[in-house]
Amino acid sequence: MNRKKMTLLAVATLATVFIQPMAQSQAAGSQHPGHSKLSSFYPTAGKSTSTAASVAAGQGAVTYQQGGTIISEPNVYVIWYGNWDANSCSAPRGTASTPSIINDFLGSLGESDWNKINTTYYQQLNGKKTYVQPTAEVEGCTVDAASQGLSLDGETGSQVSNVVEHALSTKALKTDPNGVYLVLTASNVNVADFMTLLCAYHWAYDNAQTTIKYAFIGDASTNISQCAPQVSISPNGNPAADAMVSVIAHEFVEAVSDPTGTSWYDQAGFENADKCAWTYGKASKTTNGSFANMTLGQRQYLVQQNVAANTNTCVLSLKTNESDHSSGSHK
Repeated sequence: MNRKKMTLLAVATLATVFIQPMAQSQAAGSQHPGHSKLSSFYPTAGKSTSTAASVAAGQGAVTYQQGGTIISEPNVYVIWYGNWDANSCSAPRGTASTPSIINDFLGSLGESDWNKINTTYYQQLNGKKTYVQPTAEVEGCTVDAASQGLSLDGETGSQVSNVVEHALSTKALKTDPNGVYLVLTASNVNVADFMTLLCAYHWAYDNAQTTIKYAFIGDASTNISQCAPQVSISPNGNPAADAMVSVIAHEFVEAVSDPTGTSWYDQAGFENADKCAWTYGKASKTTNGSFANMTLGQRQYLVQQNVAANTNTCVLSLKTNESDHSSGSHK
C-alpha cells in the first residue's frame, strides 16, 4: 500500500500456477495503489510451504504506528449485493451454494485458531494497551438486489461505500463502530479493477455517527483463475465461493488490525495478511482431490495465512505456548 497516495487498502490479483513461485511485487495501479500482485500455487498435500514460517511479501516486520487504532471486539455485517438469492442470509447450512459456504465460514470464524492470530495485534492509547479479541460475531445480514446500480467504485458508478451507507440509512443493518461490513458482490456486478488489478479491498469512511469500516469481496466466477488458488475443484465443491472465503478472511483481519491505514504495516505498506498473501502453509488433500488447510464447523477450507505480530511469521494458528491476549486491555 502506497501511504503517500492511499485511497483503498486492496488485495491485488493472483495468477494461479502449479508450482510454488517466489513472490513478485507489482504496484496495483493509481486507483488502488499499494498491494502486491503475487502468484499462488496448489499446495503440496501434507507438506508445509517454504513460506509457512517466513514472511512472503513486503519489507521488514509489521509494526505498530503510535496512536493507531484497532477494532478490539469486532462484529461482522454482511451485504449480499447483486443477483444473489433473496434468502442468502438464511441459506441452508451444508450445501454447495456460495451463501451457504460463506455463512458457514463466518459462523465459525470467531473463536477459530486462525482468527486468534490477530490477537497479537493491539493499540496503545493514553498508556493503555488493548489487544484484538478473538471475536467475529455476525450481527447482521441483508440482501441488496443492486440499489446503487451494477457498476461500482466511482469512476464507473457508485462507490462500494454507498452500498454500505444505504444499508445503514435504511436500517437494514445497524450502525456499529466495531463493525466490519462485508460487501459481497455477485457476478453480475462490475466493480472497477476487480479481477484485473484486485480481488478485494478494505477501507473506511465517516458518516454522521462514526467511522464505518468495510470491505469489498467479489464473486470471480466469470474469470475464476484471477482470484482463486483452485479453479476446477475446491474443498466445498464451489471454487468461486471457496476463493471468496479466503479473501474475506484476509480482508477481515486487516480491517480489524489496521482499520484506517494508520496502525499496523511494514516499511513497504503491507498489512498483516498482505505479508502472507496467497500462501497457505500446511495443506492436505481432501476427499474430492482439492486441498484444504483447516476445518471450521463441518467444512474444510483453504485460507491464506496471517502474520503473527509477535513473531513476524506467516502461520495458520498460534503456537500452543503463545498467549492470545484474550483478557483484553493491559497497562
